[in-house]
Amino acid sequence: MQLKEVSQKLQKVGIKKGDTIMIHGDAGVAAMLQTSKRNKINMLFNQIKKFVGKEGTILIPSYSYSACNKKTFDINKSPSDLGLFSESFRKRSDVSRTLHPIFSFSICGKKKDFFKSAKIDTCFGKDSIFDFFKKVNGKIICLGCSFNRVTFIHHVEETYGVNYRYFKIFRGSIKNKKKKYLVKVNFFVRNLNKKSSLNLDRLYKYLQKNKLIKEIDFGRYKMNAIASKLLFNTTIKKLKKDQKFLTNN
Repeated sequence: MQLKEVSQKLQKVGIKKGDTIMIHGDAGVAAMLQTSKRNKINMLFNQIKKFVGKEGTILIPSYSYSACNKKTFDINKSPSDLGLFSESFRKRSDVSRTLHPIFSFSICGKKKDFFKSAKIDTCFGKDSIFDFFKKVNGKIICLGCSFNRVTFIHHVEETYGVNYRYFKIFRGSIKNKKKKYLVKVNFFVRNLNKKSSLNLDRLYKYLQKNKLIKEIDFGRYKMNAIASKLLFNTTIKKLKKDQKFLTNN
């Protein structure tokens, strides 16, 4: 796949210059790029950044479960727990990482400071980074990975107040250069006694059937995208009819 095709495929799933995008991805997609450069994954990021332009913003999850394990979250050194795609973006010099001790994001682009101002005492609630993302109607992209990776769904679950999750406080510490301080985070966690695990297959099929999500081939992988407000509103409607719509039960 030629690098210029990346821009063409972004257009086909509804991404435009100046958009704010959240990407869940698999590093394997970069292997298909035809380029003489060794670091193909950075070439992929460069192409996406070039496409959204100076007015655009890119967010990629760089989650670290340090706080859940009573460890210090070092904004500069704690690796992402989400694999090579996430970790490669985190290490870029043009990227800043948010301070959230569990659900941090690596961000570059115009709205970087806006997202970095989101609250860190909540994971998915009001004024969390997911709430901010919805307010600007950012677009969520799955690049070579399952739709089940879309963490934004937890913001929908918390806003609706599903009965198979509950609030749990996690306490931890954050280190940013030489500064270190304690934090407590309100996490809307799954109730293990309910025996219900997240499964977005029904939601994904509904989105496909009603042409609410745009999807194309990306080499041997798939790429899809949906606007966050559309995803939020659609999922809320489905939860009102069936509160277990997003679970295996």
